[in-house]
Amino acid sequence: MEDTIFRVATRDDYRELAEWLVQMSQAPAQHCLHTWAGQSAKDLQQQLLGYWDDSELCYVVALRNGQLIGAMGSEYDEELERGWLHGPHVATEDWGLIAVMLFTRLLAELPACIGQLDAYLNVENTRGRRFYAQQGFEEREYLSFDFWWTPDERLVSGDRGCMLLGKEHETSFKQLYEALFPAAYYSAERVIHMIGQSHQVLVVVEGQEVVGFVVVSVEEGLSAGETQFLGVREDCRRQGYGRRLLLSAIDWLLDRAGASGICLNVGEEQFFARGLYESVGFRLRYTGIGFRKGGNHRFEENTRRPRVARGAVEPPGHSHRSALWHHVHEVAALDLRRHPN
Repeated sequence: MEDTIFRVATRDDYRELAEWLVQMSQAPAQHCLHTWAGQSAKDLQQQLLGYWDDSELCYVVALRNGQLIGAMGSEYDEELERGWLHGPHVATEDWGLIAVMLFTRLLAELPACIGQLDAYLNVENTRGRRFYAQQGFEEREYLSFDFWWTPDERLVSGDRGCMLLGKEHETSFKQLYEALFPAAYYSAERVIHMIGQSHQVLVVVEGQEVVGFVVVSVEEGLSAGETQFLGVREDCRRQGYGRRLLLSAIDWLLDRAGASGICLNVGEEQFFARGLYESVGFRLRYTGIGFRKGGNHRFEENTRRPRVARGAVEPPGHSHRSALWHHVHEVAALDLRRHPN
């Protein structure tokens, strides 16, 4: 270990780091879904630098003879006192030792207020799953499924019957959103505030009431869009609104936001709605498992003081910022849980 150096990544490190992380993540057995969701190295670099510039990301790297052999990072939100872990990623035979050293150093670098951490791994990453179990993390009960859509799957049809959310329907939207997603990471007010920046809301209106909506997002400079929240009022389900909203989301993300692909993430309890997603062109890409540790307290010394990742109604462990799911993103289809359209 004398020739191994552990240090915090600087802004200038992220180009090489992104390329290395993409290479490391190709094998499901080494894949962390918080780190990489299938985007290019350039897109990943830009995404990470966006977090870094906002003081919401810390990465620790391990170098041996000047070569990158390991990395582990965390997005974090000091207001929420939460972190979302990337990795551990290690390219040497002493994987376990390097992983522990990376984790220990990362915890020392994160803000002291961070009291909860989440991780989100490809279900085939058994070594990573053992690592988090050894660090005292709780493995989530349900799997999470990432679907991906590309333009060659596009369905061309007539009017979807959906519209962009306007001022006249904001009150109705807020009421429905808060009823369907009472514990979501984003409040209805915050979603509305982000319209025209990174988010957009499309709605189905009957009379003067919003009976269904979809919240989509795409981050500036990134090529992937995301379907984050999909909801239909309970008494209006099983009438095709969910499919119309998904098709409208695809139209807007491609034609207005310029996305080249779209992601959608659902929990295992919603997986039976797979037929709906596939009917509009989504295809299953990754299956993930989430881990969590901590809460409203600091971690015990014998757990190396870890922290944990995001989730409210979001899929296990996803973070709020990643353009490709992550983060847990809170991608949910409450109207699809019991009543697939």
